[in-house]
Amino acid sequence: MTYLFTFHMASQGAAVSLVELGEYQKASDLLEKLVKVIPEKAEAYRLLGEVKFELKDYDGSSSSYRNSLSSSDSIDFDVLRGLTNSLVAAKKPDQAVEVILSCRRKLSEKRQTRQPDLEAANENGGQEFRDIDPIQVDLLLGKAYSDWGHISDAVTVYDNLITEHPEDFRGYLAKGAILKQNGKAGDAERMFIQAKFFAPEAAKALVDIYAQR
Repeated sequence: MTYLFTFHMASQGAAVSLVELGEYQKASDLLEKLVKVIPEKAEAYRLLGEVKFELKDYDGSSSSYRNSLSSSDSIDFDVLRGLTNSLVAAKKPDQAVEVILSCRRKLSEKRQTRQPDLEAANENGGQEFRDIDPIQVDLLLGKAYSDWGHISDAVTVYDNLITEHPEDFRGYLAKGAILKQNGKAGDAERMFIQAKFFAPEAAKALVDIYAQR
């Protein structure tokens, strides 16, 4: 068992090295073989999704990312973002929106069902439960709506973000960017002002970049 585990980890490491060298087809071939034999498949499927995206095999990429999601009990934001990007690249933004909404519902259900456990763990000095940032998920949803051409739905997502997290700059920044892209420079400028006000010092330059585009 130990030998097999070491062999599988070495094979996965070799695939990563091939990716770093730009040998995407060789990495893809190796990972295709690897996911058939290893018990823990989520990370290998994630790598395969990245590789197939680089090979412009967007359907293969999205399939691999879906397999990564289904192979894990948790939701990895990098996998969700990769799946979204591959679906959008495959001209399937509606499916990207559907996937994000499904993941968002699952995250909400998880937070609700484990809240008593979280409170008990905190009271007992236990380790806190950690999950992906729901704001990141909503920002991804807004982008997917925008890529789909559903601008009003994207703006609604950002409005809800601003309402629920009024001191987080990201909702203002995302709304400002989409308003500016759609010819509403005045409204966008107001959003950028708010974003810069709430942004941490390290992020203020990012706000300026979007405002000056």
